[in-house]
Amino acid sequence: MSLHLVPRQLRYVLAVAEHGSIQAASRALGIAASAIDRQIKAMEEASQSPLFDRLPRGMKPTAAGEAVIVMARRWLADAERLEGGLKEMRGQEHGTVRLAAMDSLANGLLPELVAWVMRDHPRIHLDIDIMTPSQAAQALDEGTVDLAFAFNLPKGRYQHRIWEEELPFGCVVSHAHPLARQDRVTLTMLSEVPTASQSALLPIRRYLDSRHGWLFAENAPVLVTNSLQLLKQSVLDGDLAILTSELDVLPEVEAGRLRFLPLDEAGLRPQNIVLAVDTRRPLIRATRVIADRLHSVVPQRLADLRR
Repeated sequence: MSLHLVPRQLRYVLAVAEHGSIQAASRALGIAASAIDRQIKAMEEASQSPLFDRLPRGMKPTAAGEAVIVMARRWLADAERLEGGLKEMRGQEHGTVRLAAMDSLANGLLPELVAWVMRDHPRIHLDIDIMTPSQAAQALDEGTVDLAFAFNLPKGRYQHRIWEEELPFGCVVSHAHPLARQDRVTLTMLSEVPTASQSALLPIRRYLDSRHGWLFAENAPVLVTNSLQLLKQSVLDGDLAILTSELDVLPEVEAGRLRFLPLDEAGLRPQNIVLAVDTRRPLIRATRVIADRLHSVVPQRLADLRR
């Protein structure tokens, strides 16, 4: 049974923000729309600030509303941590673990993590949000996630890095590609074959543009996308090559579907992968279980792949 530690006003504000209107929040919560509206108006009167802009097609949080939403999410996360901690004291392995992760992990490591939790720890529940590195660092600092698992995670004052490892860039091709016969490749070699690339909005592409923009200027990519899945499928189906890290293609390389070729290129700084928690919040057993699993499995699989 839930302890119901989050005030109903905060739950109502959060529901309206997530569902876009009072009517939609009413249906999701099973609470009368008039009751939700009344509580939100009472908060607005008390704070002397509108929490939402009432638009013809829904409601959008104001700056004051966003501040309340951040507090509501933090309060909800803390309440779930407390509830999980109390159950742990009673000898129960139970709780919800909020994990901030990258989209590139969504087709391999994360589904495997979910399957392992369902099989070996069925009382643990995962709440996984796909975020950018800066969003993951902010969510960890604000307490709305318990763990951050991301590339190039910005450092925070209270951030503790459980595990961190460099991920050198490499060229990824199918086994039928002409470069697949090489042990290592250079950017010059890559500039002579058709390529696909990450969108300029992504951190990896911005870094490459800043240091090695000539590669894309001299050899415009056939495909540019923010979808790693589309990039990998294009390599599998065609004669394209992509420049990325080995963790992005770990399942496909392990299965023998793609080849990862290390880059022989001076001055190309590697990415890094980070698993981090916030030192201000105690880790319940459920969070430690997930952190220990990632900390043991991912480095071992990378080491096996490199061997």
